[in-house]
Amino acid sequence: MSHSHPHRLFPYLLAAASLLSVSSFAQQTDPQQQTAQQPPAPKGTVLFERHEEPVAPEPEQPAAAPAKPGVSSSAHPPRLRRRSPDDAAESESAPAAEPAEAVASESPSSSSGDDVATTSPLVVTEADLAAAAKVPAEARRAPLVAARDLDVHLNTHTGLAEVRAQITVKNTGAQPLSAIALQVSGALKWESARIAQGGALKLEQHHLRDDLDHTGVASEAVFTLPEALGPGAVAKLDLYYGGTIAASGGRLLELGAPSEVAVRTDWDTVTDAFTGLRGLGNVLWYPVTGDPALLKDGAAVPKAVEASRAREVESAFALHLTLEYEGAQPDAAFFCGNRQKLTSAAEGVATVSWSMAKLGPRTPSLFVTLAAPQEMAGGLVRVVTDAADRAASIGEAAARVRPMLEQWLGSKPSRPLDVIDLPIPDAAGYADGALLVAPLRTAQPAAIAPSLVVPLTSAWLPDGIDAAWLRDGIPEFMQALWAERGGDRSVALAGLAAEAKRLRQMEADAAPQISSSSSDAPVVDGPVTPLSTCTQPSCARVRAAYVLQMLRNIVGEDALQGALSGWRLKQENTPGSAEQETASFQQMVQQVAGTKKLDWFFQSWIQGTGSLPQFEIAAIAPRKIERAAAPANLLPQHQQPYGGPIGREVQAPTDDPRAHWGGDKEVAQAGSWLVAVEVQNTGGTDAEVPVTVRAGTLTNTLPLRVPAHGKATIRIPFEAEPSEVLVNDGSVPESGLALHRRSITIAPASSR
Repeated sequence: MSHSHPHRLFPYLLAAASLLSVSSFAQQTDPQQQTAQQPPAPKGTVLFERHEEPVAPEPEQPAAAPAKPGVSSSAHPPRLRRRSPDDAAESESAPAAEPAEAVASESPSSSSGDDVATTSPLVVTEADLAAAAKVPAEARRAPLVAARDLDVHLNTHTGLAEVRAQITVKNTGAQPLSAIALQVSGALKWESARIAQGGALKLEQHHLRDDLDHTGVASEAVFTLPEALGPGAVAKLDLYYGGTIAASGGRLLELGAPSEVAVRTDWDTVTDAFTGLRGLGNVLWYPVTGDPALLKDGAAVPKAVEASRAREVESAFALHLTLEYEGAQPDAAFFCGNRQKLTSAAEGVATVSWSMAKLGPRTPSLFVTLAAPQEMAGGLVRVVTDAADRAASIGEAAARVRPMLEQWLGSKPSRPLDVIDLPIPDAAGYADGALLVAPLRTAQPAAIAPSLVVPLTSAWLPDGIDAAWLRDGIPEFMQALWAERGGDRSVALAGLAAEAKRLRQMEADAAPQISSSSSDAPVVDGPVTPLSTCTQPSCARVRAAYVLQMLRNIVGEDALQGALSGWRLKQENTPGSAEQETASFQQMVQQVAGTKKLDWFFQSWIQGTGSLPQFEIAAIAPRKIERAAAPANLLPQHQQPYGGPIGREVQAPTDDPRAHWGGDKEVAQAGSWLVAVEVQNTGGTDAEVPVTVRAGTLTNTLPLRVPAHGKATIRIPFEAEPSEVLVNDGSVPESGLALHRRSITIAPASSR
């Protein structure tokens, strides 16, 4: 199960979004207003506890009370405290929170999501549009959030969220920046901003149409810097924002989706029964920067999410969570898939912290679980659910998948797979590494097992793999292997082909197009991101799965199993950078390949930037061997055919550098046929493609390496009169069609 993207689930939601007109949310707060009209001192217990020196209070501020366990040591501003819904009304009087009527309220929804369809949507007014149009493009595109340090206070009973965000922003543009634009969910409001350890910043905020948040609206703040931020320079900001986070189907409802569809898709919420926030693309609970994206623009939302992952792969993220609850204390919380037990800080208050020096190519997510997990399948899976039969089904399904993963990746996983029962029937599931969040049901283990292959594979891999193509590609490859075990190879390749459609579109968007008469899709003839450095899941996962499938054909299944399990063990013992992980994998594969030189393959498919190959059958020339006995050297030495481990092949000359294949080799026998097949590759990547000669149920397949923008010929021995030639069985991705078929017409003997 992969990250869910609404545009993939509901392609029919392409109607133009309507913008309702009410009073404007656009507003401006001067630094003097922030200083002169600070909110009153806390009336209740302050729950935040900072791990740094406190910021000195403004002279006119009341002195803060001594810190206690679970109490904030931050004195700017003293608003992060235990609050009730009545307190929220008082806080609206603060200048940064005006005007309250600009945003229709959303009450916290139940865990079932029944309220999603009835909550009033957020709106973008003409004044908001005018304010957003004034924001310079570079204010959104040039800033890079290089580090986040968030104090997040969530009240699961009211849905209130109050956040202090200390972030480091880097100017990645070529020109100095005088302002920085940041966005959070439209359900949240910016309260104040200042330069870290410095003065207050001028803050302007407005609503912005943005489907990167489930409300369909973002609250964008534009911070005017006291001095222009030069190219490559960084600024440290100290920001406060807050509001109520509730399930919202705003973006889908506005496009005309049925309410039940919105409930099952956009279930992110903060409630007593369930708390789950999936991050950018679902709910903006942390500050982001960039252009807005709309579902009506096709793949704009997932592309924006993937671009953000790629930009922030080296960014740091620290999270200090303070959870206010009623009743029994929740058990644990998950940040980016990493589980931590919650620690009691006071009655009704629990805390937990994470610190990630490098975020990696992932989207920050946050989940809270109420009950302790049930360990199943000998500790292989930890399931959080109140239904014992569902946990048992998950355990039995995981036990079915275990033998395949042990065979390919080693005897033990790196960590357990955590499964959270999502209390919304038929909702879209979510996976983040070794965390799976989905509505569980009691079903046969055989029906559940396929959905566990990817997250279980992630649990087998060491946490913190930086090379996205290995971290995301290996689970996708295992999914194909599982499909192959349950059916046949064509089933697995059909699954990869479905994913390849997105790969073709991605490459078509990334490079110029030229026409192709042999394909129903554009041929991409420009540079693409090398697989070794690709961090976007749509690139790394699909293309990497094909690479592993092709290596399986070249070196053999047993050899690739040895390479993968050896590489995994090495990464657990000596983790390295993405470059080191890729180099280590290539060394392992070359080691098990023996004399088969794979440099060309690594350069073409892992390090290369060429477009996908595109094959055509250029010519076919069958010839029958009429003599009573065939000589040992049927063809001139320089014309000896060569092939690979896919099937039987003609003996290749020993001095042919291309002939480093395994398998049985034999010459054509008397009375058999030799079928010469010329294949053209109009794409930008060298590839080894299977070529098959067929007659009824009889087939012979040999691999042929075809250079980019070139041709190659192979002569295939066949034991009967051939009737058909096929090039590519779907195991090699192409920019267009991935299966080429041509009939063979044999002339009568009298006319030959």
